[in-house]
Amino acid sequence: MRNFLIGVLIVWIIIIGLIMQHNKETAGGGTTESIEGRVRIVFWHAMGGPLGKVMDDLVNRYNNSQKDYFIKSINMGSYDTLAKKVLASLVAEEAPDISQNYETLTKKFIKHKKIVCLDDLIASETEDIKGDIIPVLLENNTFDGKLYSFPFNKSVPVLYYNKDMFRKVGLDPDRGPATLDELASYARQITEFHKNTGDEKDAGVYGYGCSKANVWSFLNRILQFGGKIVTEDAKRSYFDEEPAINALAFLQGMLREKIAIEGQGFDHQNDFIAGKCGIIESSIVSKVFMENSIDFDFGVAPLPKQVKKGVILSGSNINIFNNGDPKKIAGAWDFVKWFTSTEIGAEWSIRTTYMPVRKSSLQSEYFQKAQQKDPNLKAPYVQLEYCEFEPRLTCWFEVRDLMADHLERATLEMGPAEKYCKEMADDVNAILKHNTD
Repeated sequence: MRNFLIGVLIVWIIIIGLIMQHNKETAGGGTTESIEGRVRIVFWHAMGGPLGKVMDDLVNRYNNSQKDYFIKSINMGSYDTLAKKVLASLVAEEAPDISQNYETLTKKFIKHKKIVCLDDLIASETEDIKGDIIPVLLENNTFDGKLYSFPFNKSVPVLYYNKDMFRKVGLDPDRGPATLDELASYARQITEFHKNTGDEKDAGVYGYGCSKANVWSFLNRILQFGGKIVTEDAKRSYFDEEPAINALAFLQGMLREKIAIEGQGFDHQNDFIAGKCGIIESSIVSKVFMENSIDFDFGVAPLPKQVKKGVILSGSNINIFNNGDPKKIAGAWDFVKWFTSTEIGAEWSIRTTYMPVRKSSLQSEYFQKAQQKDPNLKAPYVQLEYCEFEPRLTCWFEVRDLMADHLERATLEMGPAEKYCKEMADDVNAILKHNTD
């Protein structure tokens, strides 16, 4: 028994040692570490799949392009895991040197002086970097007049539509629906055509598909119906007002009429790929995941308007952490500059469909040629002119979870939209009332 306990103790010591070594290797740290004479910069992210492959390729190219810095890229798996790990690392003083991050956490890091103000780094540059950043992205990353994070993997939602199906049912394959009313009309025409063919393979084909409890889509529709999300002081939402009620009622109406269907997660994308759905709304980044599986002609269109055009930006940014080492900060900034430069930024955007950071990337020859080759790349950039972003509140993750619960109930129970919007507003306002941002 004694030998067994000693064996268990030895195993635990080895495991703890390995964990401590892993944490040391994946943390930024406050002292300069070198790899073959280069300063090591630890970069935490959550980029996987084909997007992660593009990023790994670019990181390797950066590492091979100079002899001063080495980026150690570490995939944390998911954004949720990444956020939790970053917060824990700050408490343990083992933060990375740079990391993907959302604006809600950036505000926490500013308050506790954990990240570097990028204005201080930009001041020493000869080029007008801030003047070249796409305006909505610059605004999204500016806090109290100062730039504290850099746009990294930003995206907007778009409509995907099956051009072959459009031709089949008598719709114009070169034009997506321009308004929400047209979206419902197109979905109705697609659904009824397939329902009336009598062909078994057409059974269950519907016009429009979306994911259940989709907060992003709901917020987009609020804007499209002419509404707002929260008051300027962020103490109250507008979820109980007419635009929000109309936004929810619109989706409920399509579901009641059975010209639309909701699925869990990415079910709607899988149905679109399988030819079981004519139109879906999803991130422009979904194009990268879907296009190699699609065996029909498809189009990408901006989101439809109603009272006005409206679309909300999504995605994360890059923070440079203040780990007390000027060399690491300089290296982190050098990588961010390189990654978001005109040509590399254009390549990152075309290969992933994420938004480029710079106006000069949009105007670059590389970017223009890519759009001429693939017209489906044009839709997201049309929307930059009227793009907005969600409230940058530290409580916003909690708000979003609440909203998702109410939206799911609304399309399961199918009661009056006013009821669910009122209950949503009451719950959200109770949180916003105590907001201290």
